[in-house]
Amino acid sequence: MTDLQLGSLIVGGVIVATVYAFNWWQEYRYRKQASKAFARNESDALLDVPKNMVRSGEAARMEPSLERAEPVVDRYEPQFAEPAFEEDDLPVQPAPAAYAEPRVAPPAPAPAPAPVTILPEVPVQPAAPVGDDHDALTSSLLDPALDFVAEIHAIEPIAALELPVFRGSKRVQVMGLLQDRRWEACVPGSRSRYKELKVGLQLADRQGALSAEQLNAFCMSVQQFADEHEAVVTFPQRSAKLNAAANLDEFCAGVDVLIGLNVMAASRPFPMERVRLLAENAGLVRSPEGAFHYRSDSGKTLFTLSNHDHSPLGNTSNGLTLLFDVPRVAGGVSVFDYFAEFAQHLSVALSGELVDDNGKPLTEASLDNIRKQLGVLYAKMDDRGIAPGSVAALRLFA
Repeated sequence: MTDLQLGSLIVGGVIVATVYAFNWWQEYRYRKQASKAFARNESDALLDVPKNMVRSGEAARMEPSLERAEPVVDRYEPQFAEPAFEEDDLPVQPAPAAYAEPRVAPPAPAPAPAPVTILPEVPVQPAAPVGDDHDALTSSLLDPALDFVAEIHAIEPIAALELPVFRGSKRVQVMGLLQDRRWEACVPGSRSRYKELKVGLQLADRQGALSAEQLNAFCMSVQQFADEHEAVVTFPQRSAKLNAAANLDEFCAGVDVLIGLNVMAASRPFPMERVRLLAENAGLVRSPEGAFHYRSDSGKTLFTLSNHDHSPLGNTSNGLTLLFDVPRVAGGVSVFDYFAEFAQHLSVALSGELVDDNGKPLTEASLDNIRKQLGVLYAKMDDRGIAPGSVAALRLFA
């Protein structure tokens, strides 16, 4: 081998070694830079999602948290004064149309009622108020057990004034999250702004269960609103909620009872001025539509007195009807006792006959049987977590 060939080999080897060394150094530098970049504590786009942006998927239903009103147990001896007047000297102006609802006739044996004495007005405690607990407020106005709740998450705050009337064949309630993380009911005219909203459609009421068509129309309305505000909306699983609506409606139908007691005239019509005095002495108040209402301290109607034929109350009446809406009354058993005793007293004072909707006379035994059935209905409501007369009950049986 000549010196020229040997020199060429040495120069070539040096060049190859230099290129190899340069490539290794470049690879080492880029590897080090990549290691530093991937070692940073960057957030995970899938895992670090803001709270409430992903539904938890929990199947447990939150029952209403309102407490049931305590029944009234204190009773008083009657101080019921009979009015003294000449009936022909006291004309009464015709009243507006009377309150009327469908009734469930109570059972009745045959003998005529014995004279009884009515007790005075019994103060009835209303359902326990929600108070300042905002979680309780939210659960009473929007409850996953009673409502289909859509959640809206906006990038920019949405003004309450921009909220539309969402399509819904049943009760629709909208709640907004304030900056201090408190939920409030969205009302017209509010100046609040919300980045999170909950829009609920009630699953059932006295018109029946929520249907698939009604639910789809509601979801389309909410989705359209979210799209207009570039917001994200999440819905519960629709088929599961429709099944829950059917189940809830079936339960409500089993406890939705309206008890009617009738006092019918025997020989001559009842003078309405005498009826008015008897009703007012028992604590009832005549409402603008004409019926007499016995109300709780909070103003909720506990039972009503109206014309038997649902016509406006005039100067006389051939029959009177007392109505007791079972699921809407808190402390119901105690209220029913007063309701039944007032009906008995009214029939004696007016020389009328106390009968059921089939015209059969009502006795102490038949009224006691109704009372026992009433206790069973209220026990079913308690087992379901829906207290009689509570916000949930008033919503469902509206």
